[in-house]
Amino acid sequence: MNNIYLPIDITNNNCVYIYDKDTIRVLESRPSYNTNIQYKDYYINSHYIYREGSVQYGSYSTLPSCLDKNIFTKEYYYRNDFPSIIIIWFFVGIFVYYLPLKIWRRLFRRFN
Repeated sequence: MNNIYLPIDITNNNCVYIYDKDTIRVLESRPSYNTNIQYKDYYINSHYIYREGSVQYGSYSTLPSCLDKNIFTKEYYYRNDFPSIIIIWFFVGIFVYYLPLKIWRRLFRRFN
């Protein structure tokens, strides 16, 4: 996979890295020591819900290495839950469009 879906635009000011196997962390600015930085954690296996918070890196911690912003995209078909979204829309299409149309046609066929 050459692109990773994130629901926001990544700028040069942001720092994005993989926090754990299910979480992508987007820092508001580049990390530095002893500064308070706002972040959003995006949970990629939970339909991209996010949690906001702040983090401060001390002198004994290691700064995260930021990923290239070009590997992230907002194109929805790169979502990892895209196949389940397609299946849901297929069933919604059947129940919202096809079944009422079938009932409507049967109803007016009886009156002819």
